[in-house]
Amino acid sequence: MIFRQFHASDGQLSYLFADSVTRNAAILDPHLGLEHDYLDLIERLDLRLEFVLETHAHESHFSAAPLLCDATGAYWFMSHLIAAAVHARPLGNGECVFMGEESFEVLETPGHSACALCLRWRDRLFTGHTLLAGRTGDCDRPDADAGKLYDSIVRCLYVLPEKTLVFPGAESDGGRQSTIGVELAHNRDLNARTRKAVFVTRKRRSGAMAKKPQQTGIYHPATDLYPHRKIGSR
Repeated sequence: MIFRQFHASDGQLSYLFADSVTRNAAILDPHLGLEHDYLDLIERLDLRLEFVLETHAHESHFSAAPLLCDATGAYWFMSHLIAAAVHARPLGNGECVFMGEESFEVLETPGHSACALCLRWRDRLFTGHTLLAGRTGDCDRPDADAGKLYDSIVRCLYVLPEKTLVFPGAESDGGRQSTIGVELAHNRDLNARTRKAVFVTRKRRSGAMAKKPQQTGIYHPATDLYPHRKIGSR
């Protein structure tokens, strides 16, 4: 197993993982500006990039996925709710993505956005902006829903073994890794003692205060916000 975490200057986190036998690799939530770092590591470790995966349509940064797919021929995967807009391959709840001898389980976790996903790989859970280290994702986007975010975390993530490693899509107060057990006990937004009504009220209040024009890091035909290309790979 080969695994690397990448940290962007704005606090966004992305990941590369690979099967050490077949040398097949996947990148999760690639950040525009780090594409050369990903490609350099792939070349240095003699890997073959097979998949680029997104946990959601990124409002906080532009995705390097199309550049990576163009450069390597990798497949681009994201939620079935938005995949058609960029000609990517769709992912739905409970699906498995197989990469060599490795596989990823898809968990649909709407709340931070309608199209939010988490991916489970071995003992590791990649939570995007749904669950952070010590916090939860915000509900500032137009398609956010605090009630669904609560349900996604409690019903889909907090039921996993407490030793499950949590790797979020952004750092929170410097935290870049956690476990389900730690979040259940100590997450400041949502832990085992947090009532849904309290969580929803707090998120709605903070979301109303933080509303701002949204930009998406994935091209949408109606707005042409993605700066590189309009069609996903293969």
